[in-house]
Formats: sequence, structure tokens, C-alpha cells
Amino acid sequence: MSGLLTAPDSRPRTERRPRGTSFVGLVGVEVRRLWWRRLTQAAIVAVVVFTGAMVYNAYNASAPERLAQQLDDYKLMVAQAPQMVADCKKQEAMERDRAGDPSIDFGCSQQTPPTLEQMGLALPVADSITEGLARTGALVIAFLALLLGASFVGAEFTTGAMGTWLTFQPRRLRVATSKLGAAGLGGAALAVVGLTLGNLGARMVAVVNRPGDDLVLPDPPALDEPVAVLGLRVVALALGAGLVGASLGLVLRHTAAIIGVVLGYAVVVEGIVVQTFLGGRLQQWSVLHNLEAFLSKGATYYANTCTDAGCEYAEHIITFTHGWVFLLCVVVALALAGVLTFRRRDVS
Repeated sequence: MSGLLTAPDSRPRTERRPRGTSFVGLVGVEVRRLWWRRLTQAAIVAVVVFTGAMVYNAYNASAPERLAQQLDDYKLMVAQAPQMVADCKKQEAMERDRAGDPSIDFGCSQQTPPTLEQMGLALPVADSITEGLARTGALVIAFLALLLGASFVGAEFTTGAMGTWLTFQPRRLRVATSKLGAAGLGGAALAVVGLTLGNLGARMVAVVNRPGDDLVLPDPPALDEPVAVLGLRVVALALGAGLVGASLGLVLRHTAAIIGVVLGYAVVVEGIVVQTFLGGRLQQWSVLHNLEAFLSKGATYYANTCTDAGCEYAEHIITFTHGWVFLLCVVVALALAGVLTFRRRDVS
């Protein structure tokens, strides 16, 4: 009989203990739950519609008929430029005679017509159109990612699903970080969808609106960097926005409260405080200005600067490094605040 008995497991008790779902598997579960939410599908539809609208605007702006009309207007302006300079000099001479001051200068010699590049008249090139679409849609996609992450976490507190989920996964740190990871991946996925559709639309516009040989236009200015590098920054921005939304969800626990806080911050802090207090010098800590510096490799703002000679508004620069370091600190601080709050507060 003893030979028929199952031999006892000789492994240590710590190795025989059930390990449960891994963290990667838990993130996968949260991603699937995020995918099946109606707001996620609505956000995807919003990205598709918004990208389609931008592509349609780019198509209208680069239509050969529109470019031909703008080129005719430009040629007319160039033809009228000598007469405008002559009229300016005539009025300048009359004013000098009337005032008896030969130093009066109306700046007539500076009234030269702009170039085609300054007028925005150039051949429709796919990469240039894609760059414009990416910069225009980056903030909209980031807002949708923030809203998606906030609703994903806030709705679970509102419905009581968070308490039920903690009965299956009682380790709060794993639950919080997995939800943050799923929200960040969801925001990045929105950006990938928008960038992919925008790139395809830009290439379609460049092919359809290719002008004929009779319309001579210069090439657009060369891009400072590959479009793919800008796309990576847009994806990183959307990922960070998803993390911020989920972090605010862990702290505020209600989607409506999160939207109210975000809108209130945008109006009160970004629109009033940083613009008016300390002569505008707080703008270097503005989220919007640092977003611009991150996306455009630098941003500028005007602030009141005082020296021994007096005070005047001068231009200041926010560097690319300042932008991404500031944004990274904001995301990490909010994520830590969300996780710590979730660990300490009761969940019903």
C-alpha cells in the first residue's frame, strides 16, 4: 500500500505557495478591461474624426486651385510693390516739408514684398503635412488620453468595482501600478492611431494635390528632425497624460471631479496666475509652455524683466531639456501621490 501513496512534495513551503497572476498578466487584464469600456471606443472614434477633419483641412489648404489663386495674389502684390514704395516716399517727403524735419523716416525702403516661403506657398509634401498634423493634434490626443485614464480609474470607485477587485488582488501597490500602466498604454495607443491615420492622410493629400508643371512653387523648408522623432514625443506625451489621468483618479475617485480640477487649473493657474503674477515670470513653470517646449524643441514667452536701467518686457526661452524634465517631474509626482493615497485610504 505504501507504494501507491503519493510522495509528499519536498519543495519548501514558500515555493509551493500559489503565486497568483504576474504583474505583466495583471496589466494585460487591465488593458482588456480598458478596451471594452465604451469611453475607450468613443475616444478612438473621436481621434479618427478629429484626424479626418485635420486631413480634410490640409487637403483644402493645398488644393492646386487654391494654391494657384494665392500665387496670382502674390504676383499682383509684387507688381504693386514699387508703386506702394513710391507713394510712401512721396508722403514721407510731404511730411518732411510740412514739419521742417528731414530726419522723418516712414521706413519706405523696408516695405518689400514677402517671399513665397514667408507667405506659406510651397509644394504639398507628405512629411511637412504630417508634421503639421502631429503638432496640431498632440494636445487634443493628450486630453483624450487624460480623460480616458481618469474615467478608467474614477468609474471603478464610483461603481464600487474597486473594492470587489481588491478582494481578488489584495495587494494595493500591484493594483494601483497595473491600472497606471494600463492607462498609460491606452493613451499611447490613442496617439499611435492618430499619428498613423494622419501620416496616411498626409501622403494621400500629397499625391492627390500634386500640382502640374504650370504651377511653379518652391519646396517647403527642410524639417529639423525626422517625422518619426516627433511622433515618438507625441506618443510619450499621450502616455504621460494617461498616467496623469489615472493618478488623479486614484486621488479624487470621481471622473467629474477630475474634469473640474483639470479645467479649473487650466483657467485659473494657466490662464490667470502664471500670466499676471510676478510680471509673467511664472510662465517658465507653466504646463502648457513646457508642453510646447517638449513638442517644438523649445518655446518662448515674454515676462517683465527689471535691471538697473529699468523694467521692460523681454523674451525668454524655455529649452527642450527644461520642458521634458519639468513634465517628467509632474507625471512622477502625481503618480506617487496617487499610489500613496490609494494605499492609505479606505476603499468601499
